[in-house]
Amino acid sequence: MGVLAIGWLTGCRSPGARPIGRTIDSSVRFSTRIPDVADYAAAELATAALISDVERSERLLGRLRAIDTVLEAGGELPTGLVPIATDLVNATTDSSYGYRDATRELLESDDLDPTLRERLSQTEKNNPLALASARIRDAWLITFGRAFNALAEPVGKSIMTMSLAPYRLARSVLSYAIQVYNQEKLPLQRRQALAHWKEFVARYPDAPEAAELELLIEEGDIGLAETLYARAMRGAQRALETNRTRQALVYSDRALELKPEDPMASAIRDEADRRLVHERRQRSRSLEVTREMTPVSAPARQLSVAMLDPGGDVVAAANELLESEPEGPFTDEAQFAKAIAFGERGEELQMWQALDEIAEEDPHQSNMVRHARALINNPASNPYMAFSKARSEDRKNRAKWVLFGPWAGGPADRRLPEPLEWVVDLPAIGQTMVAFPLRLLQLPWMRSLPTARLAAVYGRSYLERNPAGERAADVRDWLSAFENKRDNQIAVYNLALQDPNYDVDDLAELREKAAEQAEAFASREDRRDTRLAMYRRVAQEYPDTHAGMRAGDAVRAEITHSTPQQIRISRGFILENPEFAGPRGLGLDAELLDDDPVNGELHPAGIVLIGGRTIKLQFIGPSGDEEDPPIDVYQDLSEERFARMVAKLEETSFRNSLLDPDDVIVADANRDVVFERARVGLADDIDTRPAAESTYTYRGMRERYGMVRSRESILPFSLVLQGSLSDLSLGAFPRINAPRETPDAFLYR
Repeated sequence: MGVLAIGWLTGCRSPGARPIGRTIDSSVRFSTRIPDVADYAAAELATAALISDVERSERLLGRLRAIDTVLEAGGELPTGLVPIATDLVNATTDSSYGYRDATRELLESDDLDPTLRERLSQTEKNNPLALASARIRDAWLITFGRAFNALAEPVGKSIMTMSLAPYRLARSVLSYAIQVYNQEKLPLQRRQALAHWKEFVARYPDAPEAAELELLIEEGDIGLAETLYARAMRGAQRALETNRTRQALVYSDRALELKPEDPMASAIRDEADRRLVHERRQRSRSLEVTREMTPVSAPARQLSVAMLDPGGDVVAAANELLESEPEGPFTDEAQFAKAIAFGERGEELQMWQALDEIAEEDPHQSNMVRHARALINNPASNPYMAFSKARSEDRKNRAKWVLFGPWAGGPADRRLPEPLEWVVDLPAIGQTMVAFPLRLLQLPWMRSLPTARLAAVYGRSYLERNPAGERAADVRDWLSAFENKRDNQIAVYNLALQDPNYDVDDLAELREKAAEQAEAFASREDRRDTRLAMYRRVAQEYPDTHAGMRAGDAVRAEITHSTPQQIRISRGFILENPEFAGPRGLGLDAELLDDDPVNGELHPAGIVLIGGRTIKLQFIGPSGDEEDPPIDVYQDLSEERFARMVAKLEETSFRNSLLDPDDVIVADANRDVVFERARVGLADDIDTRPAAESTYTYRGMRERYGMVRSRESILPFSLVLQGSLSDLSLGAFPRINAPRETPDAFLYR
């Protein structure tokens, strides 16, 4: 009893074992099926349907129904051909709406195959009229939901502070009124409905609904033109405000196409055209050259020679020119050449100081002011200034966030004049500022802003240009802190390598962390060749680290055990789809799925198609623990069995995807090529390129989602419990949920 108790307490498992004998029976042969009366009738029905012989098709359909009646009267199973034959006969009808009515009637039958029922249901749902009605219903629900939510939300959030309810309600109604004001003439869902109406009329011009739809289409086209015109005008005005002249021309032309001789669009186009002519005139002026020649003195000639000579002393020649001709015609050029020479000698601060002095001159009096300003303001030539400005902007933005929270970027864009937008949001901004201490506490854990990432870009650019520059240490310290906060240990280590004063022990620790991060990146790569290259690089760059040694072992393991393909079929998928594992598919021995490890039990990893006609079966190891590494058994299938298995696998997966929207098939071109080769008998023609490898995995639904899958509520509303410390609100209220956009919605934007 004590031994049994110890075994029970330690979780005793039955030991696993390698299966004895062949795990897959490739000798199964299926006898040729002799067609019966039902088969002949179905073949004749298909022929009649293809040649549109409606009378004969209906007569043969009646024959199939009679055969099923006789079989059922004798206690036998029906043929199962009647529903699909009925659908085939319905498809031969000439009426535009006859097939829809017949399909709806067929769906009321109880003996439909699930796949046929799903296909017919989708056919009914994909009818243009049904799609248009659904989009109109969505548009109505969105309109009603906005109005309902505008009233329910402020009242529900004022449970604890009823004194604020009138203010919140008034603000919510004002926001709703602005939404209605800015709403497009023809919203997205109504544009979709218009397209479906047009499709129906084009497909069925003689349908009884066509006359009514033509009126709706005419009204919709007017609304669509108004919508497109308003969009074009907004784009033209915005482009004109931001000096994008060519874009303003395009938008204004588009608006004039929709509304010819429109005064507003014409005024914008005239202004954009005037600006474009001015820009072109200014550009032509910049290409003009003067024919006047200034006499060149000896010091100026010496400066020119020094600038062309790789070993010339530009600073001395420039000083000589400035001393001999302090007010000469080439004084500005000498100062500019002297500043550039400082930079080439590594005297960074003196160079920018000299350029700043030149840039402060009057551009009408000095020739080199524009050049100096271009060098100073260009991030490529002066990355440190861009770095400093970006850091200053980042500090400013973080301070704004602490003070104003979500309003740091200003009021919400409601397509109103900016003062009105401030007036609308000012009360909410005041409430948000009350939570200033909370945001101050969140500041150390706040994510990096785009301005900080921009500063990092400029900082790296500076270090690339000036790794030993006078400001390199400050830039390196800031970048190290920035990358450390992002947990980018590789970047932190590379920055530490550039610092000659970095502690040796800390550098070794950083090296280990960088190697571990690089190894993790390599392990997440799907493509074998890229993964191998990344592992090799880790092993070469960090050979003295634990991660580097593991990367070397991974390279050897990849090369030793690599296979042309890695298409996995899990045990969960096999258990949920017994037809695939049966004799008409893989032909797997049933004992391998009976939950008894003693006679061999398939591991949860299942089987793997590794290339050619060879598959790898993975079984539970001797410990009987599914968590332990499996036992690998390789078996070659016959050409017929492999083709049958692949065909049944694809048939099963596509059928499942049709019946269950959650059981989707992810596109994988390499997998499809392997299966296509197997079906036509070319499985032995193996493509060994790493780029041709597929790592697709077929998994069961329980493996994907567990015992319970989350489902969307069928109710059009949800109960929301919401609170906010920024405006001290807490409450519960119902919210009308906006319908989800259809996958093709982006086509109607």
